[in-house]
Amino acid sequence: MPYELTTALRYLLRSKSHKGFVSFFTIISVICVLIGVAAMIVVLAVMTGFQRELKERVIGMYAHVSVMGAGREALQDWEQVAGTARTLPQVQSATPVVSGPLLLGQYNRVRPFFILATDVALRDDTAELQRYVTVGSLAIADDQIIVGDQAAKQMGFRLGDKIQLTSAARMRTPEGNSYVPMNKEFQIAGLFHTGNYDYDANYGFITLTAGQQLYSLGERVHAVRIRLDNVEHAQAVKAKLQELLGPNFSVRTWMDQNPALFGAVQMEKRVMFIILLLISLVASLNIISTLVMVVLQKTKDIGILRSVGATQTSIGAIFTIQGLLISLIGVGLGLITGITLALNIDPISKFLERETGFTFFPSNVYYLDAIPAVIVPGDVLIIAVCAIGLSLIASLFPAALAARLDPVQALRYE
Repeated sequence: MPYELTTALRYLLRSKSHKGFVSFFTIISVICVLIGVAAMIVVLAVMTGFQRELKERVIGMYAHVSVMGAGREALQDWEQVAGTARTLPQVQSATPVVSGPLLLGQYNRVRPFFILATDVALRDDTAELQRYVTVGSLAIADDQIIVGDQAAKQMGFRLGDKIQLTSAARMRTPEGNSYVPMNKEFQIAGLFHTGNYDYDANYGFITLTAGQQLYSLGERVHAVRIRLDNVEHAQAVKAKLQELLGPNFSVRTWMDQNPALFGAVQMEKRVMFIILLLISLVASLNIISTLVMVVLQKTKDIGILRSVGATQTSIGAIFTIQGLLISLIGVGLGLITGITLALNIDPISKFLERETGFTFFPSNVYYLDAIPAVIVPGDVLIIAVCAIGLSLIASLFPAALAARLDPVQALRYE
């Protein structure tokens, strides 16, 4: 074993002046590295989980690709559009939907609401929506509706209750085409839960026929909903469909419908990583102060080593290795702590909420009813490398200070 390594270990483990490795400043340095690494792992795991959950929820409710008329006009020949889409190998299903805003009313209470109308008999991907239904089934009649559990909670709905939906549909009147209220009564036949607060509080499922009646569409639909074998093919399918259908149709992907949301989440993840990296920088400064103190207290030892032939490079290596050992221990403990916290972040938050009464993750703000956390090995590796790299760089200054000590000056007063 190189004497630089054994000397570095001796200074850390057997130092009388510092009581070995358990010296106060060494412990502080290790704790700082630990906190920095653990914080970055937990935050990035939550941000990654939030991004993935949000993506799954959005994709689960929306189509991978949607085809609408140019200018958002209703589609008359949706069968042709669906048939064209099904010719592409990536397309699993293409079905008509009616979706839009309206007013929901019951007992003189009115609130904005959205509906998603589809025909179960025509859909090949009904299971994607069916898995969200907690009470009842998507096989409903034209006068029935399935509402989100949060909407039912807020409005006090129960199974069998009657509600009224009102849309400002375009109808032909004696004066010509105009928007007039179209009312239709529905019976609550079930509840659904996606985990996305926005959907659960503001959406309802009805049949395609009922949706067409609400919006006075006749046989037309608002869009053709297309699901793919792989969501990552959305942009390629969009380009191909736009080419096949021509300028009279508008083709949009799930990313086009939520560009700001996903862009903001990705940007926030990067910014949080940079901010938390500053914690590791602070830990590096603690390593500098610790090693400088060790250098000052080991001046005599450094002089003796230099007098018996140790080179400046060897002296520098001793203290660089000390800094590296401190960082490796801190990073190792930080990885264990961070991964453990990330895997149990939601139970921990629920426990703290019960004990303190403070809501750490309000579902109406973050769209989800649980804190998601996904540990990506690549992120963990980047965090570890950055923390060790910063600590190693920080060790170079006290190492250079020790290497430049003059052995004569170091031993003069000893």
